[in-house]
Amino acid sequence: MRTLIDFAVRAEYARIKALGDDLCDIGSQVDWERFRFLEPLMYKNKTSLGGRPNIDIVIMIKLLVLQRWFGLSDPELERQVADRISFRIFLGTTEAVPDFSTVWLFRERLIKSGKSKDLWKELQRQMEEKGYAVKEGSIQDATFIT
Repeated sequence: MRTLIDFAVRAEYARIKALGDDLCDIGSQVDWERFRFLEPLMYKNKTSLGGRPNIDIVIMIKLLVLQRWFGLSDPELERQVADRISFRIFLGTTEAVPDFSTVWLFRERLIKSGKSKDLWKELQRQMEEKGYAVKEGSIQDATFIT
């Protein structure tokens, strides 16, 4: 069933891509594998006791990037990723994505590890190396009052 869903999402994304998708274009310029050094610091359930499966570290970092670049709260990030095909393609997955509390916990672990600044410095370094400047923004939504 996943392959059918993947096919449909990617077919729909082709229409978006034809209109222009700066997010995916920029995302493809970043070497996301360079952030894998954070994995041992973030995930410590590799014991015989097992635990909940880890979400790929690159997806978690990309979620934080989307959140920062678009000025999204944790709950709004979850909603936007569920709603926007371009966000899912940027993440590299059409699977269900983590809920907002998982993102919050990941960010807290990242901050406690002391590597949060290293992550943003590396991302900034790569962006500057490619000649990009990021202008952070926000997604506006309509509020309906009855």
